[in-house]
Amino acid sequence: MAAVRFGTDGWRGVIGETFTFENLRRVAQATCVYVKEQGWPLEKGAFVGYDARFLSEEFARAVAEVFAANGIKVKLSSSMVPTPFVTFMIARGDAGFGVSITASHNPYQYNGYKLRTPKGGAAPPEITKPIEGLVGEVQVNTVPLDEAISKGLVEVVNPYPSYFRWVSERVDLERIGRAGFKVVVDPMHGSASGLLQGFLFPAGCSVYPVNHNRDAFFSFKHPEPIEKNLGELIAKVREVGAHIGVATDGDGDRVGLVDERGRFITPHQIYALILLHLVKNRNLKGDIAKTVSTTSLLNRIAEKYGFSVRETAVGFKYIADMLADGEVVMGGEESGGIGVRFHIPERDGTFSALLVLEYMASEGRTLGELVDQLHEEFGPHLYRRMDIKVRDVADARRFVEGLEEAPPDSIASLRVASTNFVDGAKFILEDGSWILFRPSGTEPLLRVYCESSSEDRLREILSYGSRLVEERLS
Repeated sequence: MAAVRFGTDGWRGVIGETFTFENLRRVAQATCVYVKEQGWPLEKGAFVGYDARFLSEEFARAVAEVFAANGIKVKLSSSMVPTPFVTFMIARGDAGFGVSITASHNPYQYNGYKLRTPKGGAAPPEITKPIEGLVGEVQVNTVPLDEAISKGLVEVVNPYPSYFRWVSERVDLERIGRAGFKVVVDPMHGSASGLLQGFLFPAGCSVYPVNHNRDAFFSFKHPEPIEKNLGELIAKVREVGAHIGVATDGDGDRVGLVDERGRFITPHQIYALILLHLVKNRNLKGDIAKTVSTTSLLNRIAEKYGFSVRETAVGFKYIADMLADGEVVMGGEESGGIGVRFHIPERDGTFSALLVLEYMASEGRTLGELVDQLHEEFGPHLYRRMDIKVRDVADARRFVEGLEEAPPDSIASLRVASTNFVDGAKFILEDGSWILFRPSGTEPLLRVYCESSSEDRLREILSYGSRLVEERLS
């Protein structure tokens, strides 16, 4: 069998190559062994959900059959569901842990296995590493699904009604409805199809869906809500004169937005907007968390309102437990995943979109006006990421280790004011600009992230970064 390796969030692989029924059953069996050894709350059983991908429903059934054969009761989703539903079922006490069969925003050839802990967040390396070690050793137990259902070991459930009630108690849908928004929704053929409409249409908003049918091939695009993938959403917003366009990724945990002018709103801006809304209109108090690759705009907001920002390694799993334990009130990452303490300790693209709509309704301003106001008050923050190919994964790691051992005193004629080595090598410069060098965990790539207040300075810093990589790896 092929080696199983968990990445930033779960195990993913190409369907039929590494992601096979045999390997999946082994991962499920290894999970059973681990959770029993660790004393997870198995009296509540597990919730198993799945996305819109090819064979996802069948893969979910295979996981349920293994769990049931190991004496773990399963609530199996009756239909595809966004990944946040798994955390939701744990948060409301209907499951002790959970699994989502999904490859998130990866291309259609992939599928995956996302494990959620008893706290509801993604399983961190201290959990996934032991499971990886067990995969090749376990003897798989399985039972046919029909038999498991007849014995009461598997129950097929519909989590949508309870999710709708939960969210309706946490978002002011009446205020959003009174604003009469025209909203274009693009779930990118993924598992959040129909979800946002289910909240907005009954509230009184006009909803224009695109790419809302289930398509295991995602129209042969990456189901990732970034600007280059949202041409249809942008065109539809302009065509119908919508107030906002909303996109969610393949498994519904990330969000992308377009304003009334058809302008793409970055994930950094979305986090900042939601944070300002919660501080100004919901009286939210407490520290926030962000991954090391996320905008320093949040630090400016925190400084004004008197709270702290905690920086974590890349991956929402490092934020989830802080949300669950009440250490922070909000957390997010540069890829568009945002979570808040009064919802679930997980990213939720639909919930994030509703909070932005609530902000627009509360302020009586368009999304574009709110973004412009944000930068007028806290300054421009231009952001870019580039991926540099290197010989192998080890080269990228050695480069970053070298920077930690011998960091530069200045970058692009700017003094290095401080450093951060929580995940890669990050250098904060004297004018507030920063650059982060971070190795990919699975590919021969060095990821270089940069943020500055002007386009010229951004290019200058990135150019320095490219030359530094070339010099040290030549």
